[in-house]
Order: sequence, then structure tokens, then C-alpha cells
Amino acid sequence: MNYIEGGGCHVTGKSCILGVGGRSANNKDSGCPLHGQFDVWILQNDDLLVSDIGFPSEEPKQCLALGITKALADQIARRKSIQVGTRVLTTQRTCLVCTKPFWMIEHATYSVMAQEGRSKLCPDCVEKRVDIPIQNMLESLRHWCG
Repeated sequence: MNYIEGGGCHVTGKSCILGVGGRSANNKDSGCPLHGQFDVWILQNDDLLVSDIGFPSEEPKQCLALGITKALADQIARRKSIQVGTRVLTTQRTCLVCTKPFWMIEHATYSVMAQEGRSKLCPDCVEKRVDIPIQNMLESLRHWCG
């Protein structure tokens, strides 16, 4: 997805690691070591967003990279933020139970509780028995959000 005419990589600006085969490489196949599940966006207010959940909720100005590794996404965002003098935001979340930061892509399976609480609980806590106040709060959020 980041291959450009002339055999270059849109992300690195260098020759494609896969050579001519890069033209047909699909990020889902992970043929390139730069492929991953993170995107880098420039938002309307010029902030940068490193995201693991796809297209941002507000219309972005520009996409800097699609489907790349976390390390590469961080590097691109950091370099661009220094260049334009803006901040880097992420879609990383904090677990309501253990307060550990987590990414949505860390949820490998989607149990019933994970479907309700995976945006609020880390993968470890979503599989544990959740105490009643947290469970009630998640129920309230589900009904409130529809």
C-alpha cells in the first residue's frame, strides 16, 4: 500500500525492500517487515495521530502512512511533529481496572465481555472476573451509546 512508482517506498522514501514485487504487496500478507497495524494521520488542527483503529473520527488533512509497524509509525510521527512543531496523539487507551496502557489491536479474541468493554479494559482484565462497579459502568455505557 505504500509502494510508489519508480520502485520507492512512500513511507521511507528509499527503494522498496521487496523490489518490483512491492507493487503487488498487500499489507495483510505482512510480506514487508514494515507492514503492521498502525497508521499515521495529520489532523485538521495539524496534530499528528498514531492510530491502531483505522480512519480517525474527524476528517484528517493527510495520511502519512497506512498499515505500518508501531516503531515506524512512532518514528514518522515524531519526525513530522518536530518538522511542523505540533504534538503527537495516539489511540492508545488506559485500562479502567489496572490502569495499564493498551492498544485496541491487542484484543486478539472478542468474548462477550470483550465486545462490551474492550475499549475500556486491557486484554488481561477483559478476561478476568470484573467487579460489579466496573461491570455496571460498562453496562451504562453500552445503553448510553446504543
